[in-house]
Amino acid sequence: MQALATIEITGILQLTDEDKLRIGIAWDALSPNSRRAYKLAWRQLDEFLSSTGESLDNLTDSQLAAYLSTLDAKGVAPATISMSLAAIKWYFSNVKAVDVQFSISTKRLRTIRRDAKGRGRGQVDGLVWSDVERVCAFAESDGSVAGLRDSAMIRLMSDCLLRVSEVVAVNCGHFKQNTLLVERSKTDQEGSGVALYVTSDTRKVIRRYREKSGITRGALFRPVRRGDHIQPGRLTDVSARRIIKQRAANAGVDGFISGHSLRVGSAVSLAKAGASVVDLQVAGRWKNSQMPAHYARAEMAERGAIARFKEKQNT
Repeated sequence: MQALATIEITGILQLTDEDKLRIGIAWDALSPNSRRAYKLAWRQLDEFLSSTGESLDNLTDSQLAAYLSTLDAKGVAPATISMSLAAIKWYFSNVKAVDVQFSISTKRLRTIRRDAKGRGRGQVDGLVWSDVERVCAFAESDGSVAGLRDSAMIRLMSDCLLRVSEVVAVNCGHFKQNTLLVERSKTDQEGSGVALYVTSDTRKVIRRYREKSGITRGALFRPVRRGDHIQPGRLTDVSARRIIKQRAANAGVDGFISGHSLRVGSAVSLAKAGASVVDLQVAGRWKNSQMPAHYARAEMAERGAIARFKEKQNT
């Protein structure tokens, strides 16, 4: 069962066959997206704890609350932080068979959500297409593998309106001619998949990155150490968000930048180019038109009835 490969890495828990059956049943009840998100959350928390000599199996409520605060300080979305807490609760309840309420962490999450709501939904600034070109030009300027990787990742997110979780899951084999196949996403729980167009400029940068890095299969976006040493595995969500924020800052792009800025920015750029709300919804794979309409509200207002008729009459 998929869960046990992750769970038994610690080597601490002694699981009976009955335990494994119980855990497997609970694991299979989760959606594929939830299973992937939970495994990622466990790994990221384990990395955080290992830096202080702690482990997931000895986690305290106070340590978890501190970790959630760290995620918030890095600009991780409240929904993602909530998923992390849910993953830990699932682990303790189903793997360790311990009923832990994590009351301190739950209160901390409540505060994070309240503060985010107070900042407003317009808090995140979009990276429009011109910003993306500027950011990527700076990233590519040193000719390093890391620079090409970051440019390729940012360009791909902008072209395909990818979420951070989607871009870190991209494999070399997911490309076919001019398109990228996204096998699973937040709005595609069944994993039907969707093909998204990739512009020629992005394809060129991806090709340069792959040639320089020597990556021919498996994860496309991987950790790179100093000296352009490619590491196994793939970038984490947290690493991808940090890269986007740092590259934007290096290029002098102001505002509150997060991993969501590329989806927002592309929606704005499409609206400026004349795309309808339906076009935005399809491009971004939103379930309804509310979010794309919100992101592009200023651009849509410029094409509204007042702008088209009253303004024209006054000129």
